[in-house]
Amino acid sequence: MTTRQLFVKNNPIPLTMKEFELLKYLMSHPQKVLSREKILENVWGEGFQGESNVIEVYIRYLRIKIENEDHKRLIHTVRGVGYVLREG
Repeated sequence: MTTRQLFVKNNPIPLTMKEFELLKYLMSHPQKVLSREKILENVWGEGFQGESNVIEVYIRYLRIKIENEDHKRLIHTVRGVGYVLREG
């Protein structure tokens, strides 16, 4: 079985396949605002027919896992556009 983990301060954080793929996509485009459409296309695939709020749900899962009171916000929402990975 393949596992996907992120290490924060040497602490392993297990990620689901989609959480990992979403974070990987955001990390491959740091500081760049990515539209919801681009995220859906690149992480879920062009033919995705699931729930319209799937990105928000997975962004929330990642934020809960990688952002806490000791860390700055990493995944920022750009209203009406999408998301960007950056510090502060």
